[in-house]
Amino acid sequence: MKEFRYRAMTSTGQTVTGIRNAETPDQLATELLEQGLVVLRSRATAGSWLSFLAPKAKVKPRDLADFTQHMATSVGAGIPAVTALQDFAGQAPGHLDEVISDIRNDVSSGTGLDEAFARHPEVFSPVYLAMLAAGQRSGSLDEAFEEMVDYLEWNEGLRSQTSQAMIYPVILLCGIVGLFLLLMLFVIPRFENIFASVNFELPTLTVRVLAMGRFMGHWWWLMGVVIAAVVGSWKLFTATERGAYQRDRWLLGAPVMGRFVMKIALSRFGKTFSLIFASGVDLLRTLELMEAVVGNRVLGAALKDIRGRVAAGESLTESFRREEVFPPLIQRLVAVGESTGSLDRSLIKASQHLDREIPRDLKKAFTIFEALIIALLGVLVCLAALSLLMPIMQIRAV
Repeated sequence: MKEFRYRAMTSTGQTVTGIRNAETPDQLATELLEQGLVVLRSRATAGSWLSFLAPKAKVKPRDLADFTQHMATSVGAGIPAVTALQDFAGQAPGHLDEVISDIRNDVSSGTGLDEAFARHPEVFSPVYLAMLAAGQRSGSLDEAFEEMVDYLEWNEGLRSQTSQAMIYPVILLCGIVGLFLLLMLFVIPRFENIFASVNFELPTLTVRVLAMGRFMGHWWWLMGVVIAAVVGSWKLFTATERGAYQRDRWLLGAPVMGRFVMKIALSRFGKTFSLIFASGVDLLRTLELMEAVVGNRVLGAALKDIRGRVAAGESLTESFRREEVFPPLIQRLVAVGESTGSLDRSLIKASQHLDREIPRDLKKAFTIFEALIIALLGVLVCLAALSLLMPIMQIRAV
């Protein structure tokens, strides 16, 4: 399916523009005609032909949250949705402006708001669309937008917190790699000529370090190729469903970091489940959405099995109890929520509890990681220093 940019005329003679996916220009014209729009001009965007060369346009989470807040405020004040879309279209940045213009044109032509949003899955997640559809059915569209604002900001805060915590360890790791390359490629080779003129046998450590320096100086390009091949192979492997599942299983089993990854996934599960289920989405559809929301293939596969058993008539409590990947806390809260009819309140408590623990686990994980990096730095410096000082001391003794 290709992406087309079009210019069309409404029944009142107004000219509108937008972007839509279609197989052919004729199909695009037919779909727009059904909505009362006559295509004046259409062309495939560059992304349709050069998608393998150019990255797809993306909408920043902050921009999406601002748009959602605008819709919540406008709809809550009684402003029609199409007017709210038109008001924001002029100030929306980049690709979001085109998307909003397309949605506005669809809604003006009689398309339902949820259907118009659903035509842009690259911008609006299944959770967003499910919340919007539920809010439109219940007549509480403003509340749906408000809840999505809170959810988007919570999700972005969680991602930002993790990213910021990784900055310092990554800088340390890059510093160690840089220091190691400096020693191997520039410092140690300068001593090789000095040691070559001595008339005694060099220590084993010095011989091996010098050999490593010669190897890296001569075969640095081969090492770059090997590293690129390993990284490329890993990306290809994790791009497959089996590879991604195995990667997520390794992450969950990793010391210290595994607990943090699990709590992040469970917090997303509890927060999103409570939000969607409370909005009136049925249980099976909620579980289906959760498979992708948790961000971990292992938990997603477990939720898929749970959904299958619930569809077959098994209770939610028993289905969760069969999946050992979920900790006892989640299983107990699901049992309490199902028995009292308050699943949403039980799981939001789980998310709040995990949100309090995540910063502590994050700090602990990266403190250990930082200590390991510093220890590695010390070992590298000691080995390099000893390999150079031992022959120098022997020269002085002679």
